[in-house]
Amino acid sequence: MIVGYSYAAENLCPSCTIKVMRASGITVQRGKPHEEAIRKAAEKLGIDFDDEHSYDFGDFPKPVTDQQCETELTELPDAEFGVRHAISDERCSGTNCGKWLKLGEKSPTEAGLTRWVRDDYELPQALARETARKLREWGLSHPEFITEDNVRQAAAMFPHDYATVHAEGNPQRIVLMHTPQYDTDPCFYCEQP
Repeated sequence: MIVGYSYAAENLCPSCTIKVMRASGITVQRGKPHEEAIRKAAEKLGIDFDDEHSYDFGDFPKPVTDQQCETELTELPDAEFGVRHAISDERCSGTNCGKWLKLGEKSPTEAGLTRWVRDDYELPQALARETARKLREWGLSHPEFITEDNVRQAAAMFPHDYATVHAEGNPQRIVLMHTPQYDTDPCFYCEQP
């Protein structure tokens, strides 16, 4: 499945590809699906769009499939030597675009990611804000790519009040406690002792 195009040394989403083609002076038909419009433009220029080896991606866009999309994460802490961390998607390089090619959407804003971290992992607002900022710094800016381990690892990097969860009473209810009840109680927010 084609999710974008490699053109002029950038991987672009379909709409940015068409914008860059037009800006380069290539006529692209309006009102057609992107693949059809780009194929027609190739035909007009005498380019065999199906044979990627017959032209250069600097001259005309080459398709990028979902299997070809990948972003390597180099900023994650505690990365073991030789272990590769990657997201199976990549962002459009178009001016002010930033859409993920496979997801077809942008990452949430910093405030949106903070809300998501706060609500999904039940973190206090201040800790959620710092955690979201750190996740973005690591390249994890979309909830689709964030794991619980990532959130807990980022939360552990910032000072915060300790909290633990215990069930008590009859009928049992979950209670958030701000002091450890046992020596082995991890923090609810970062899973550190």
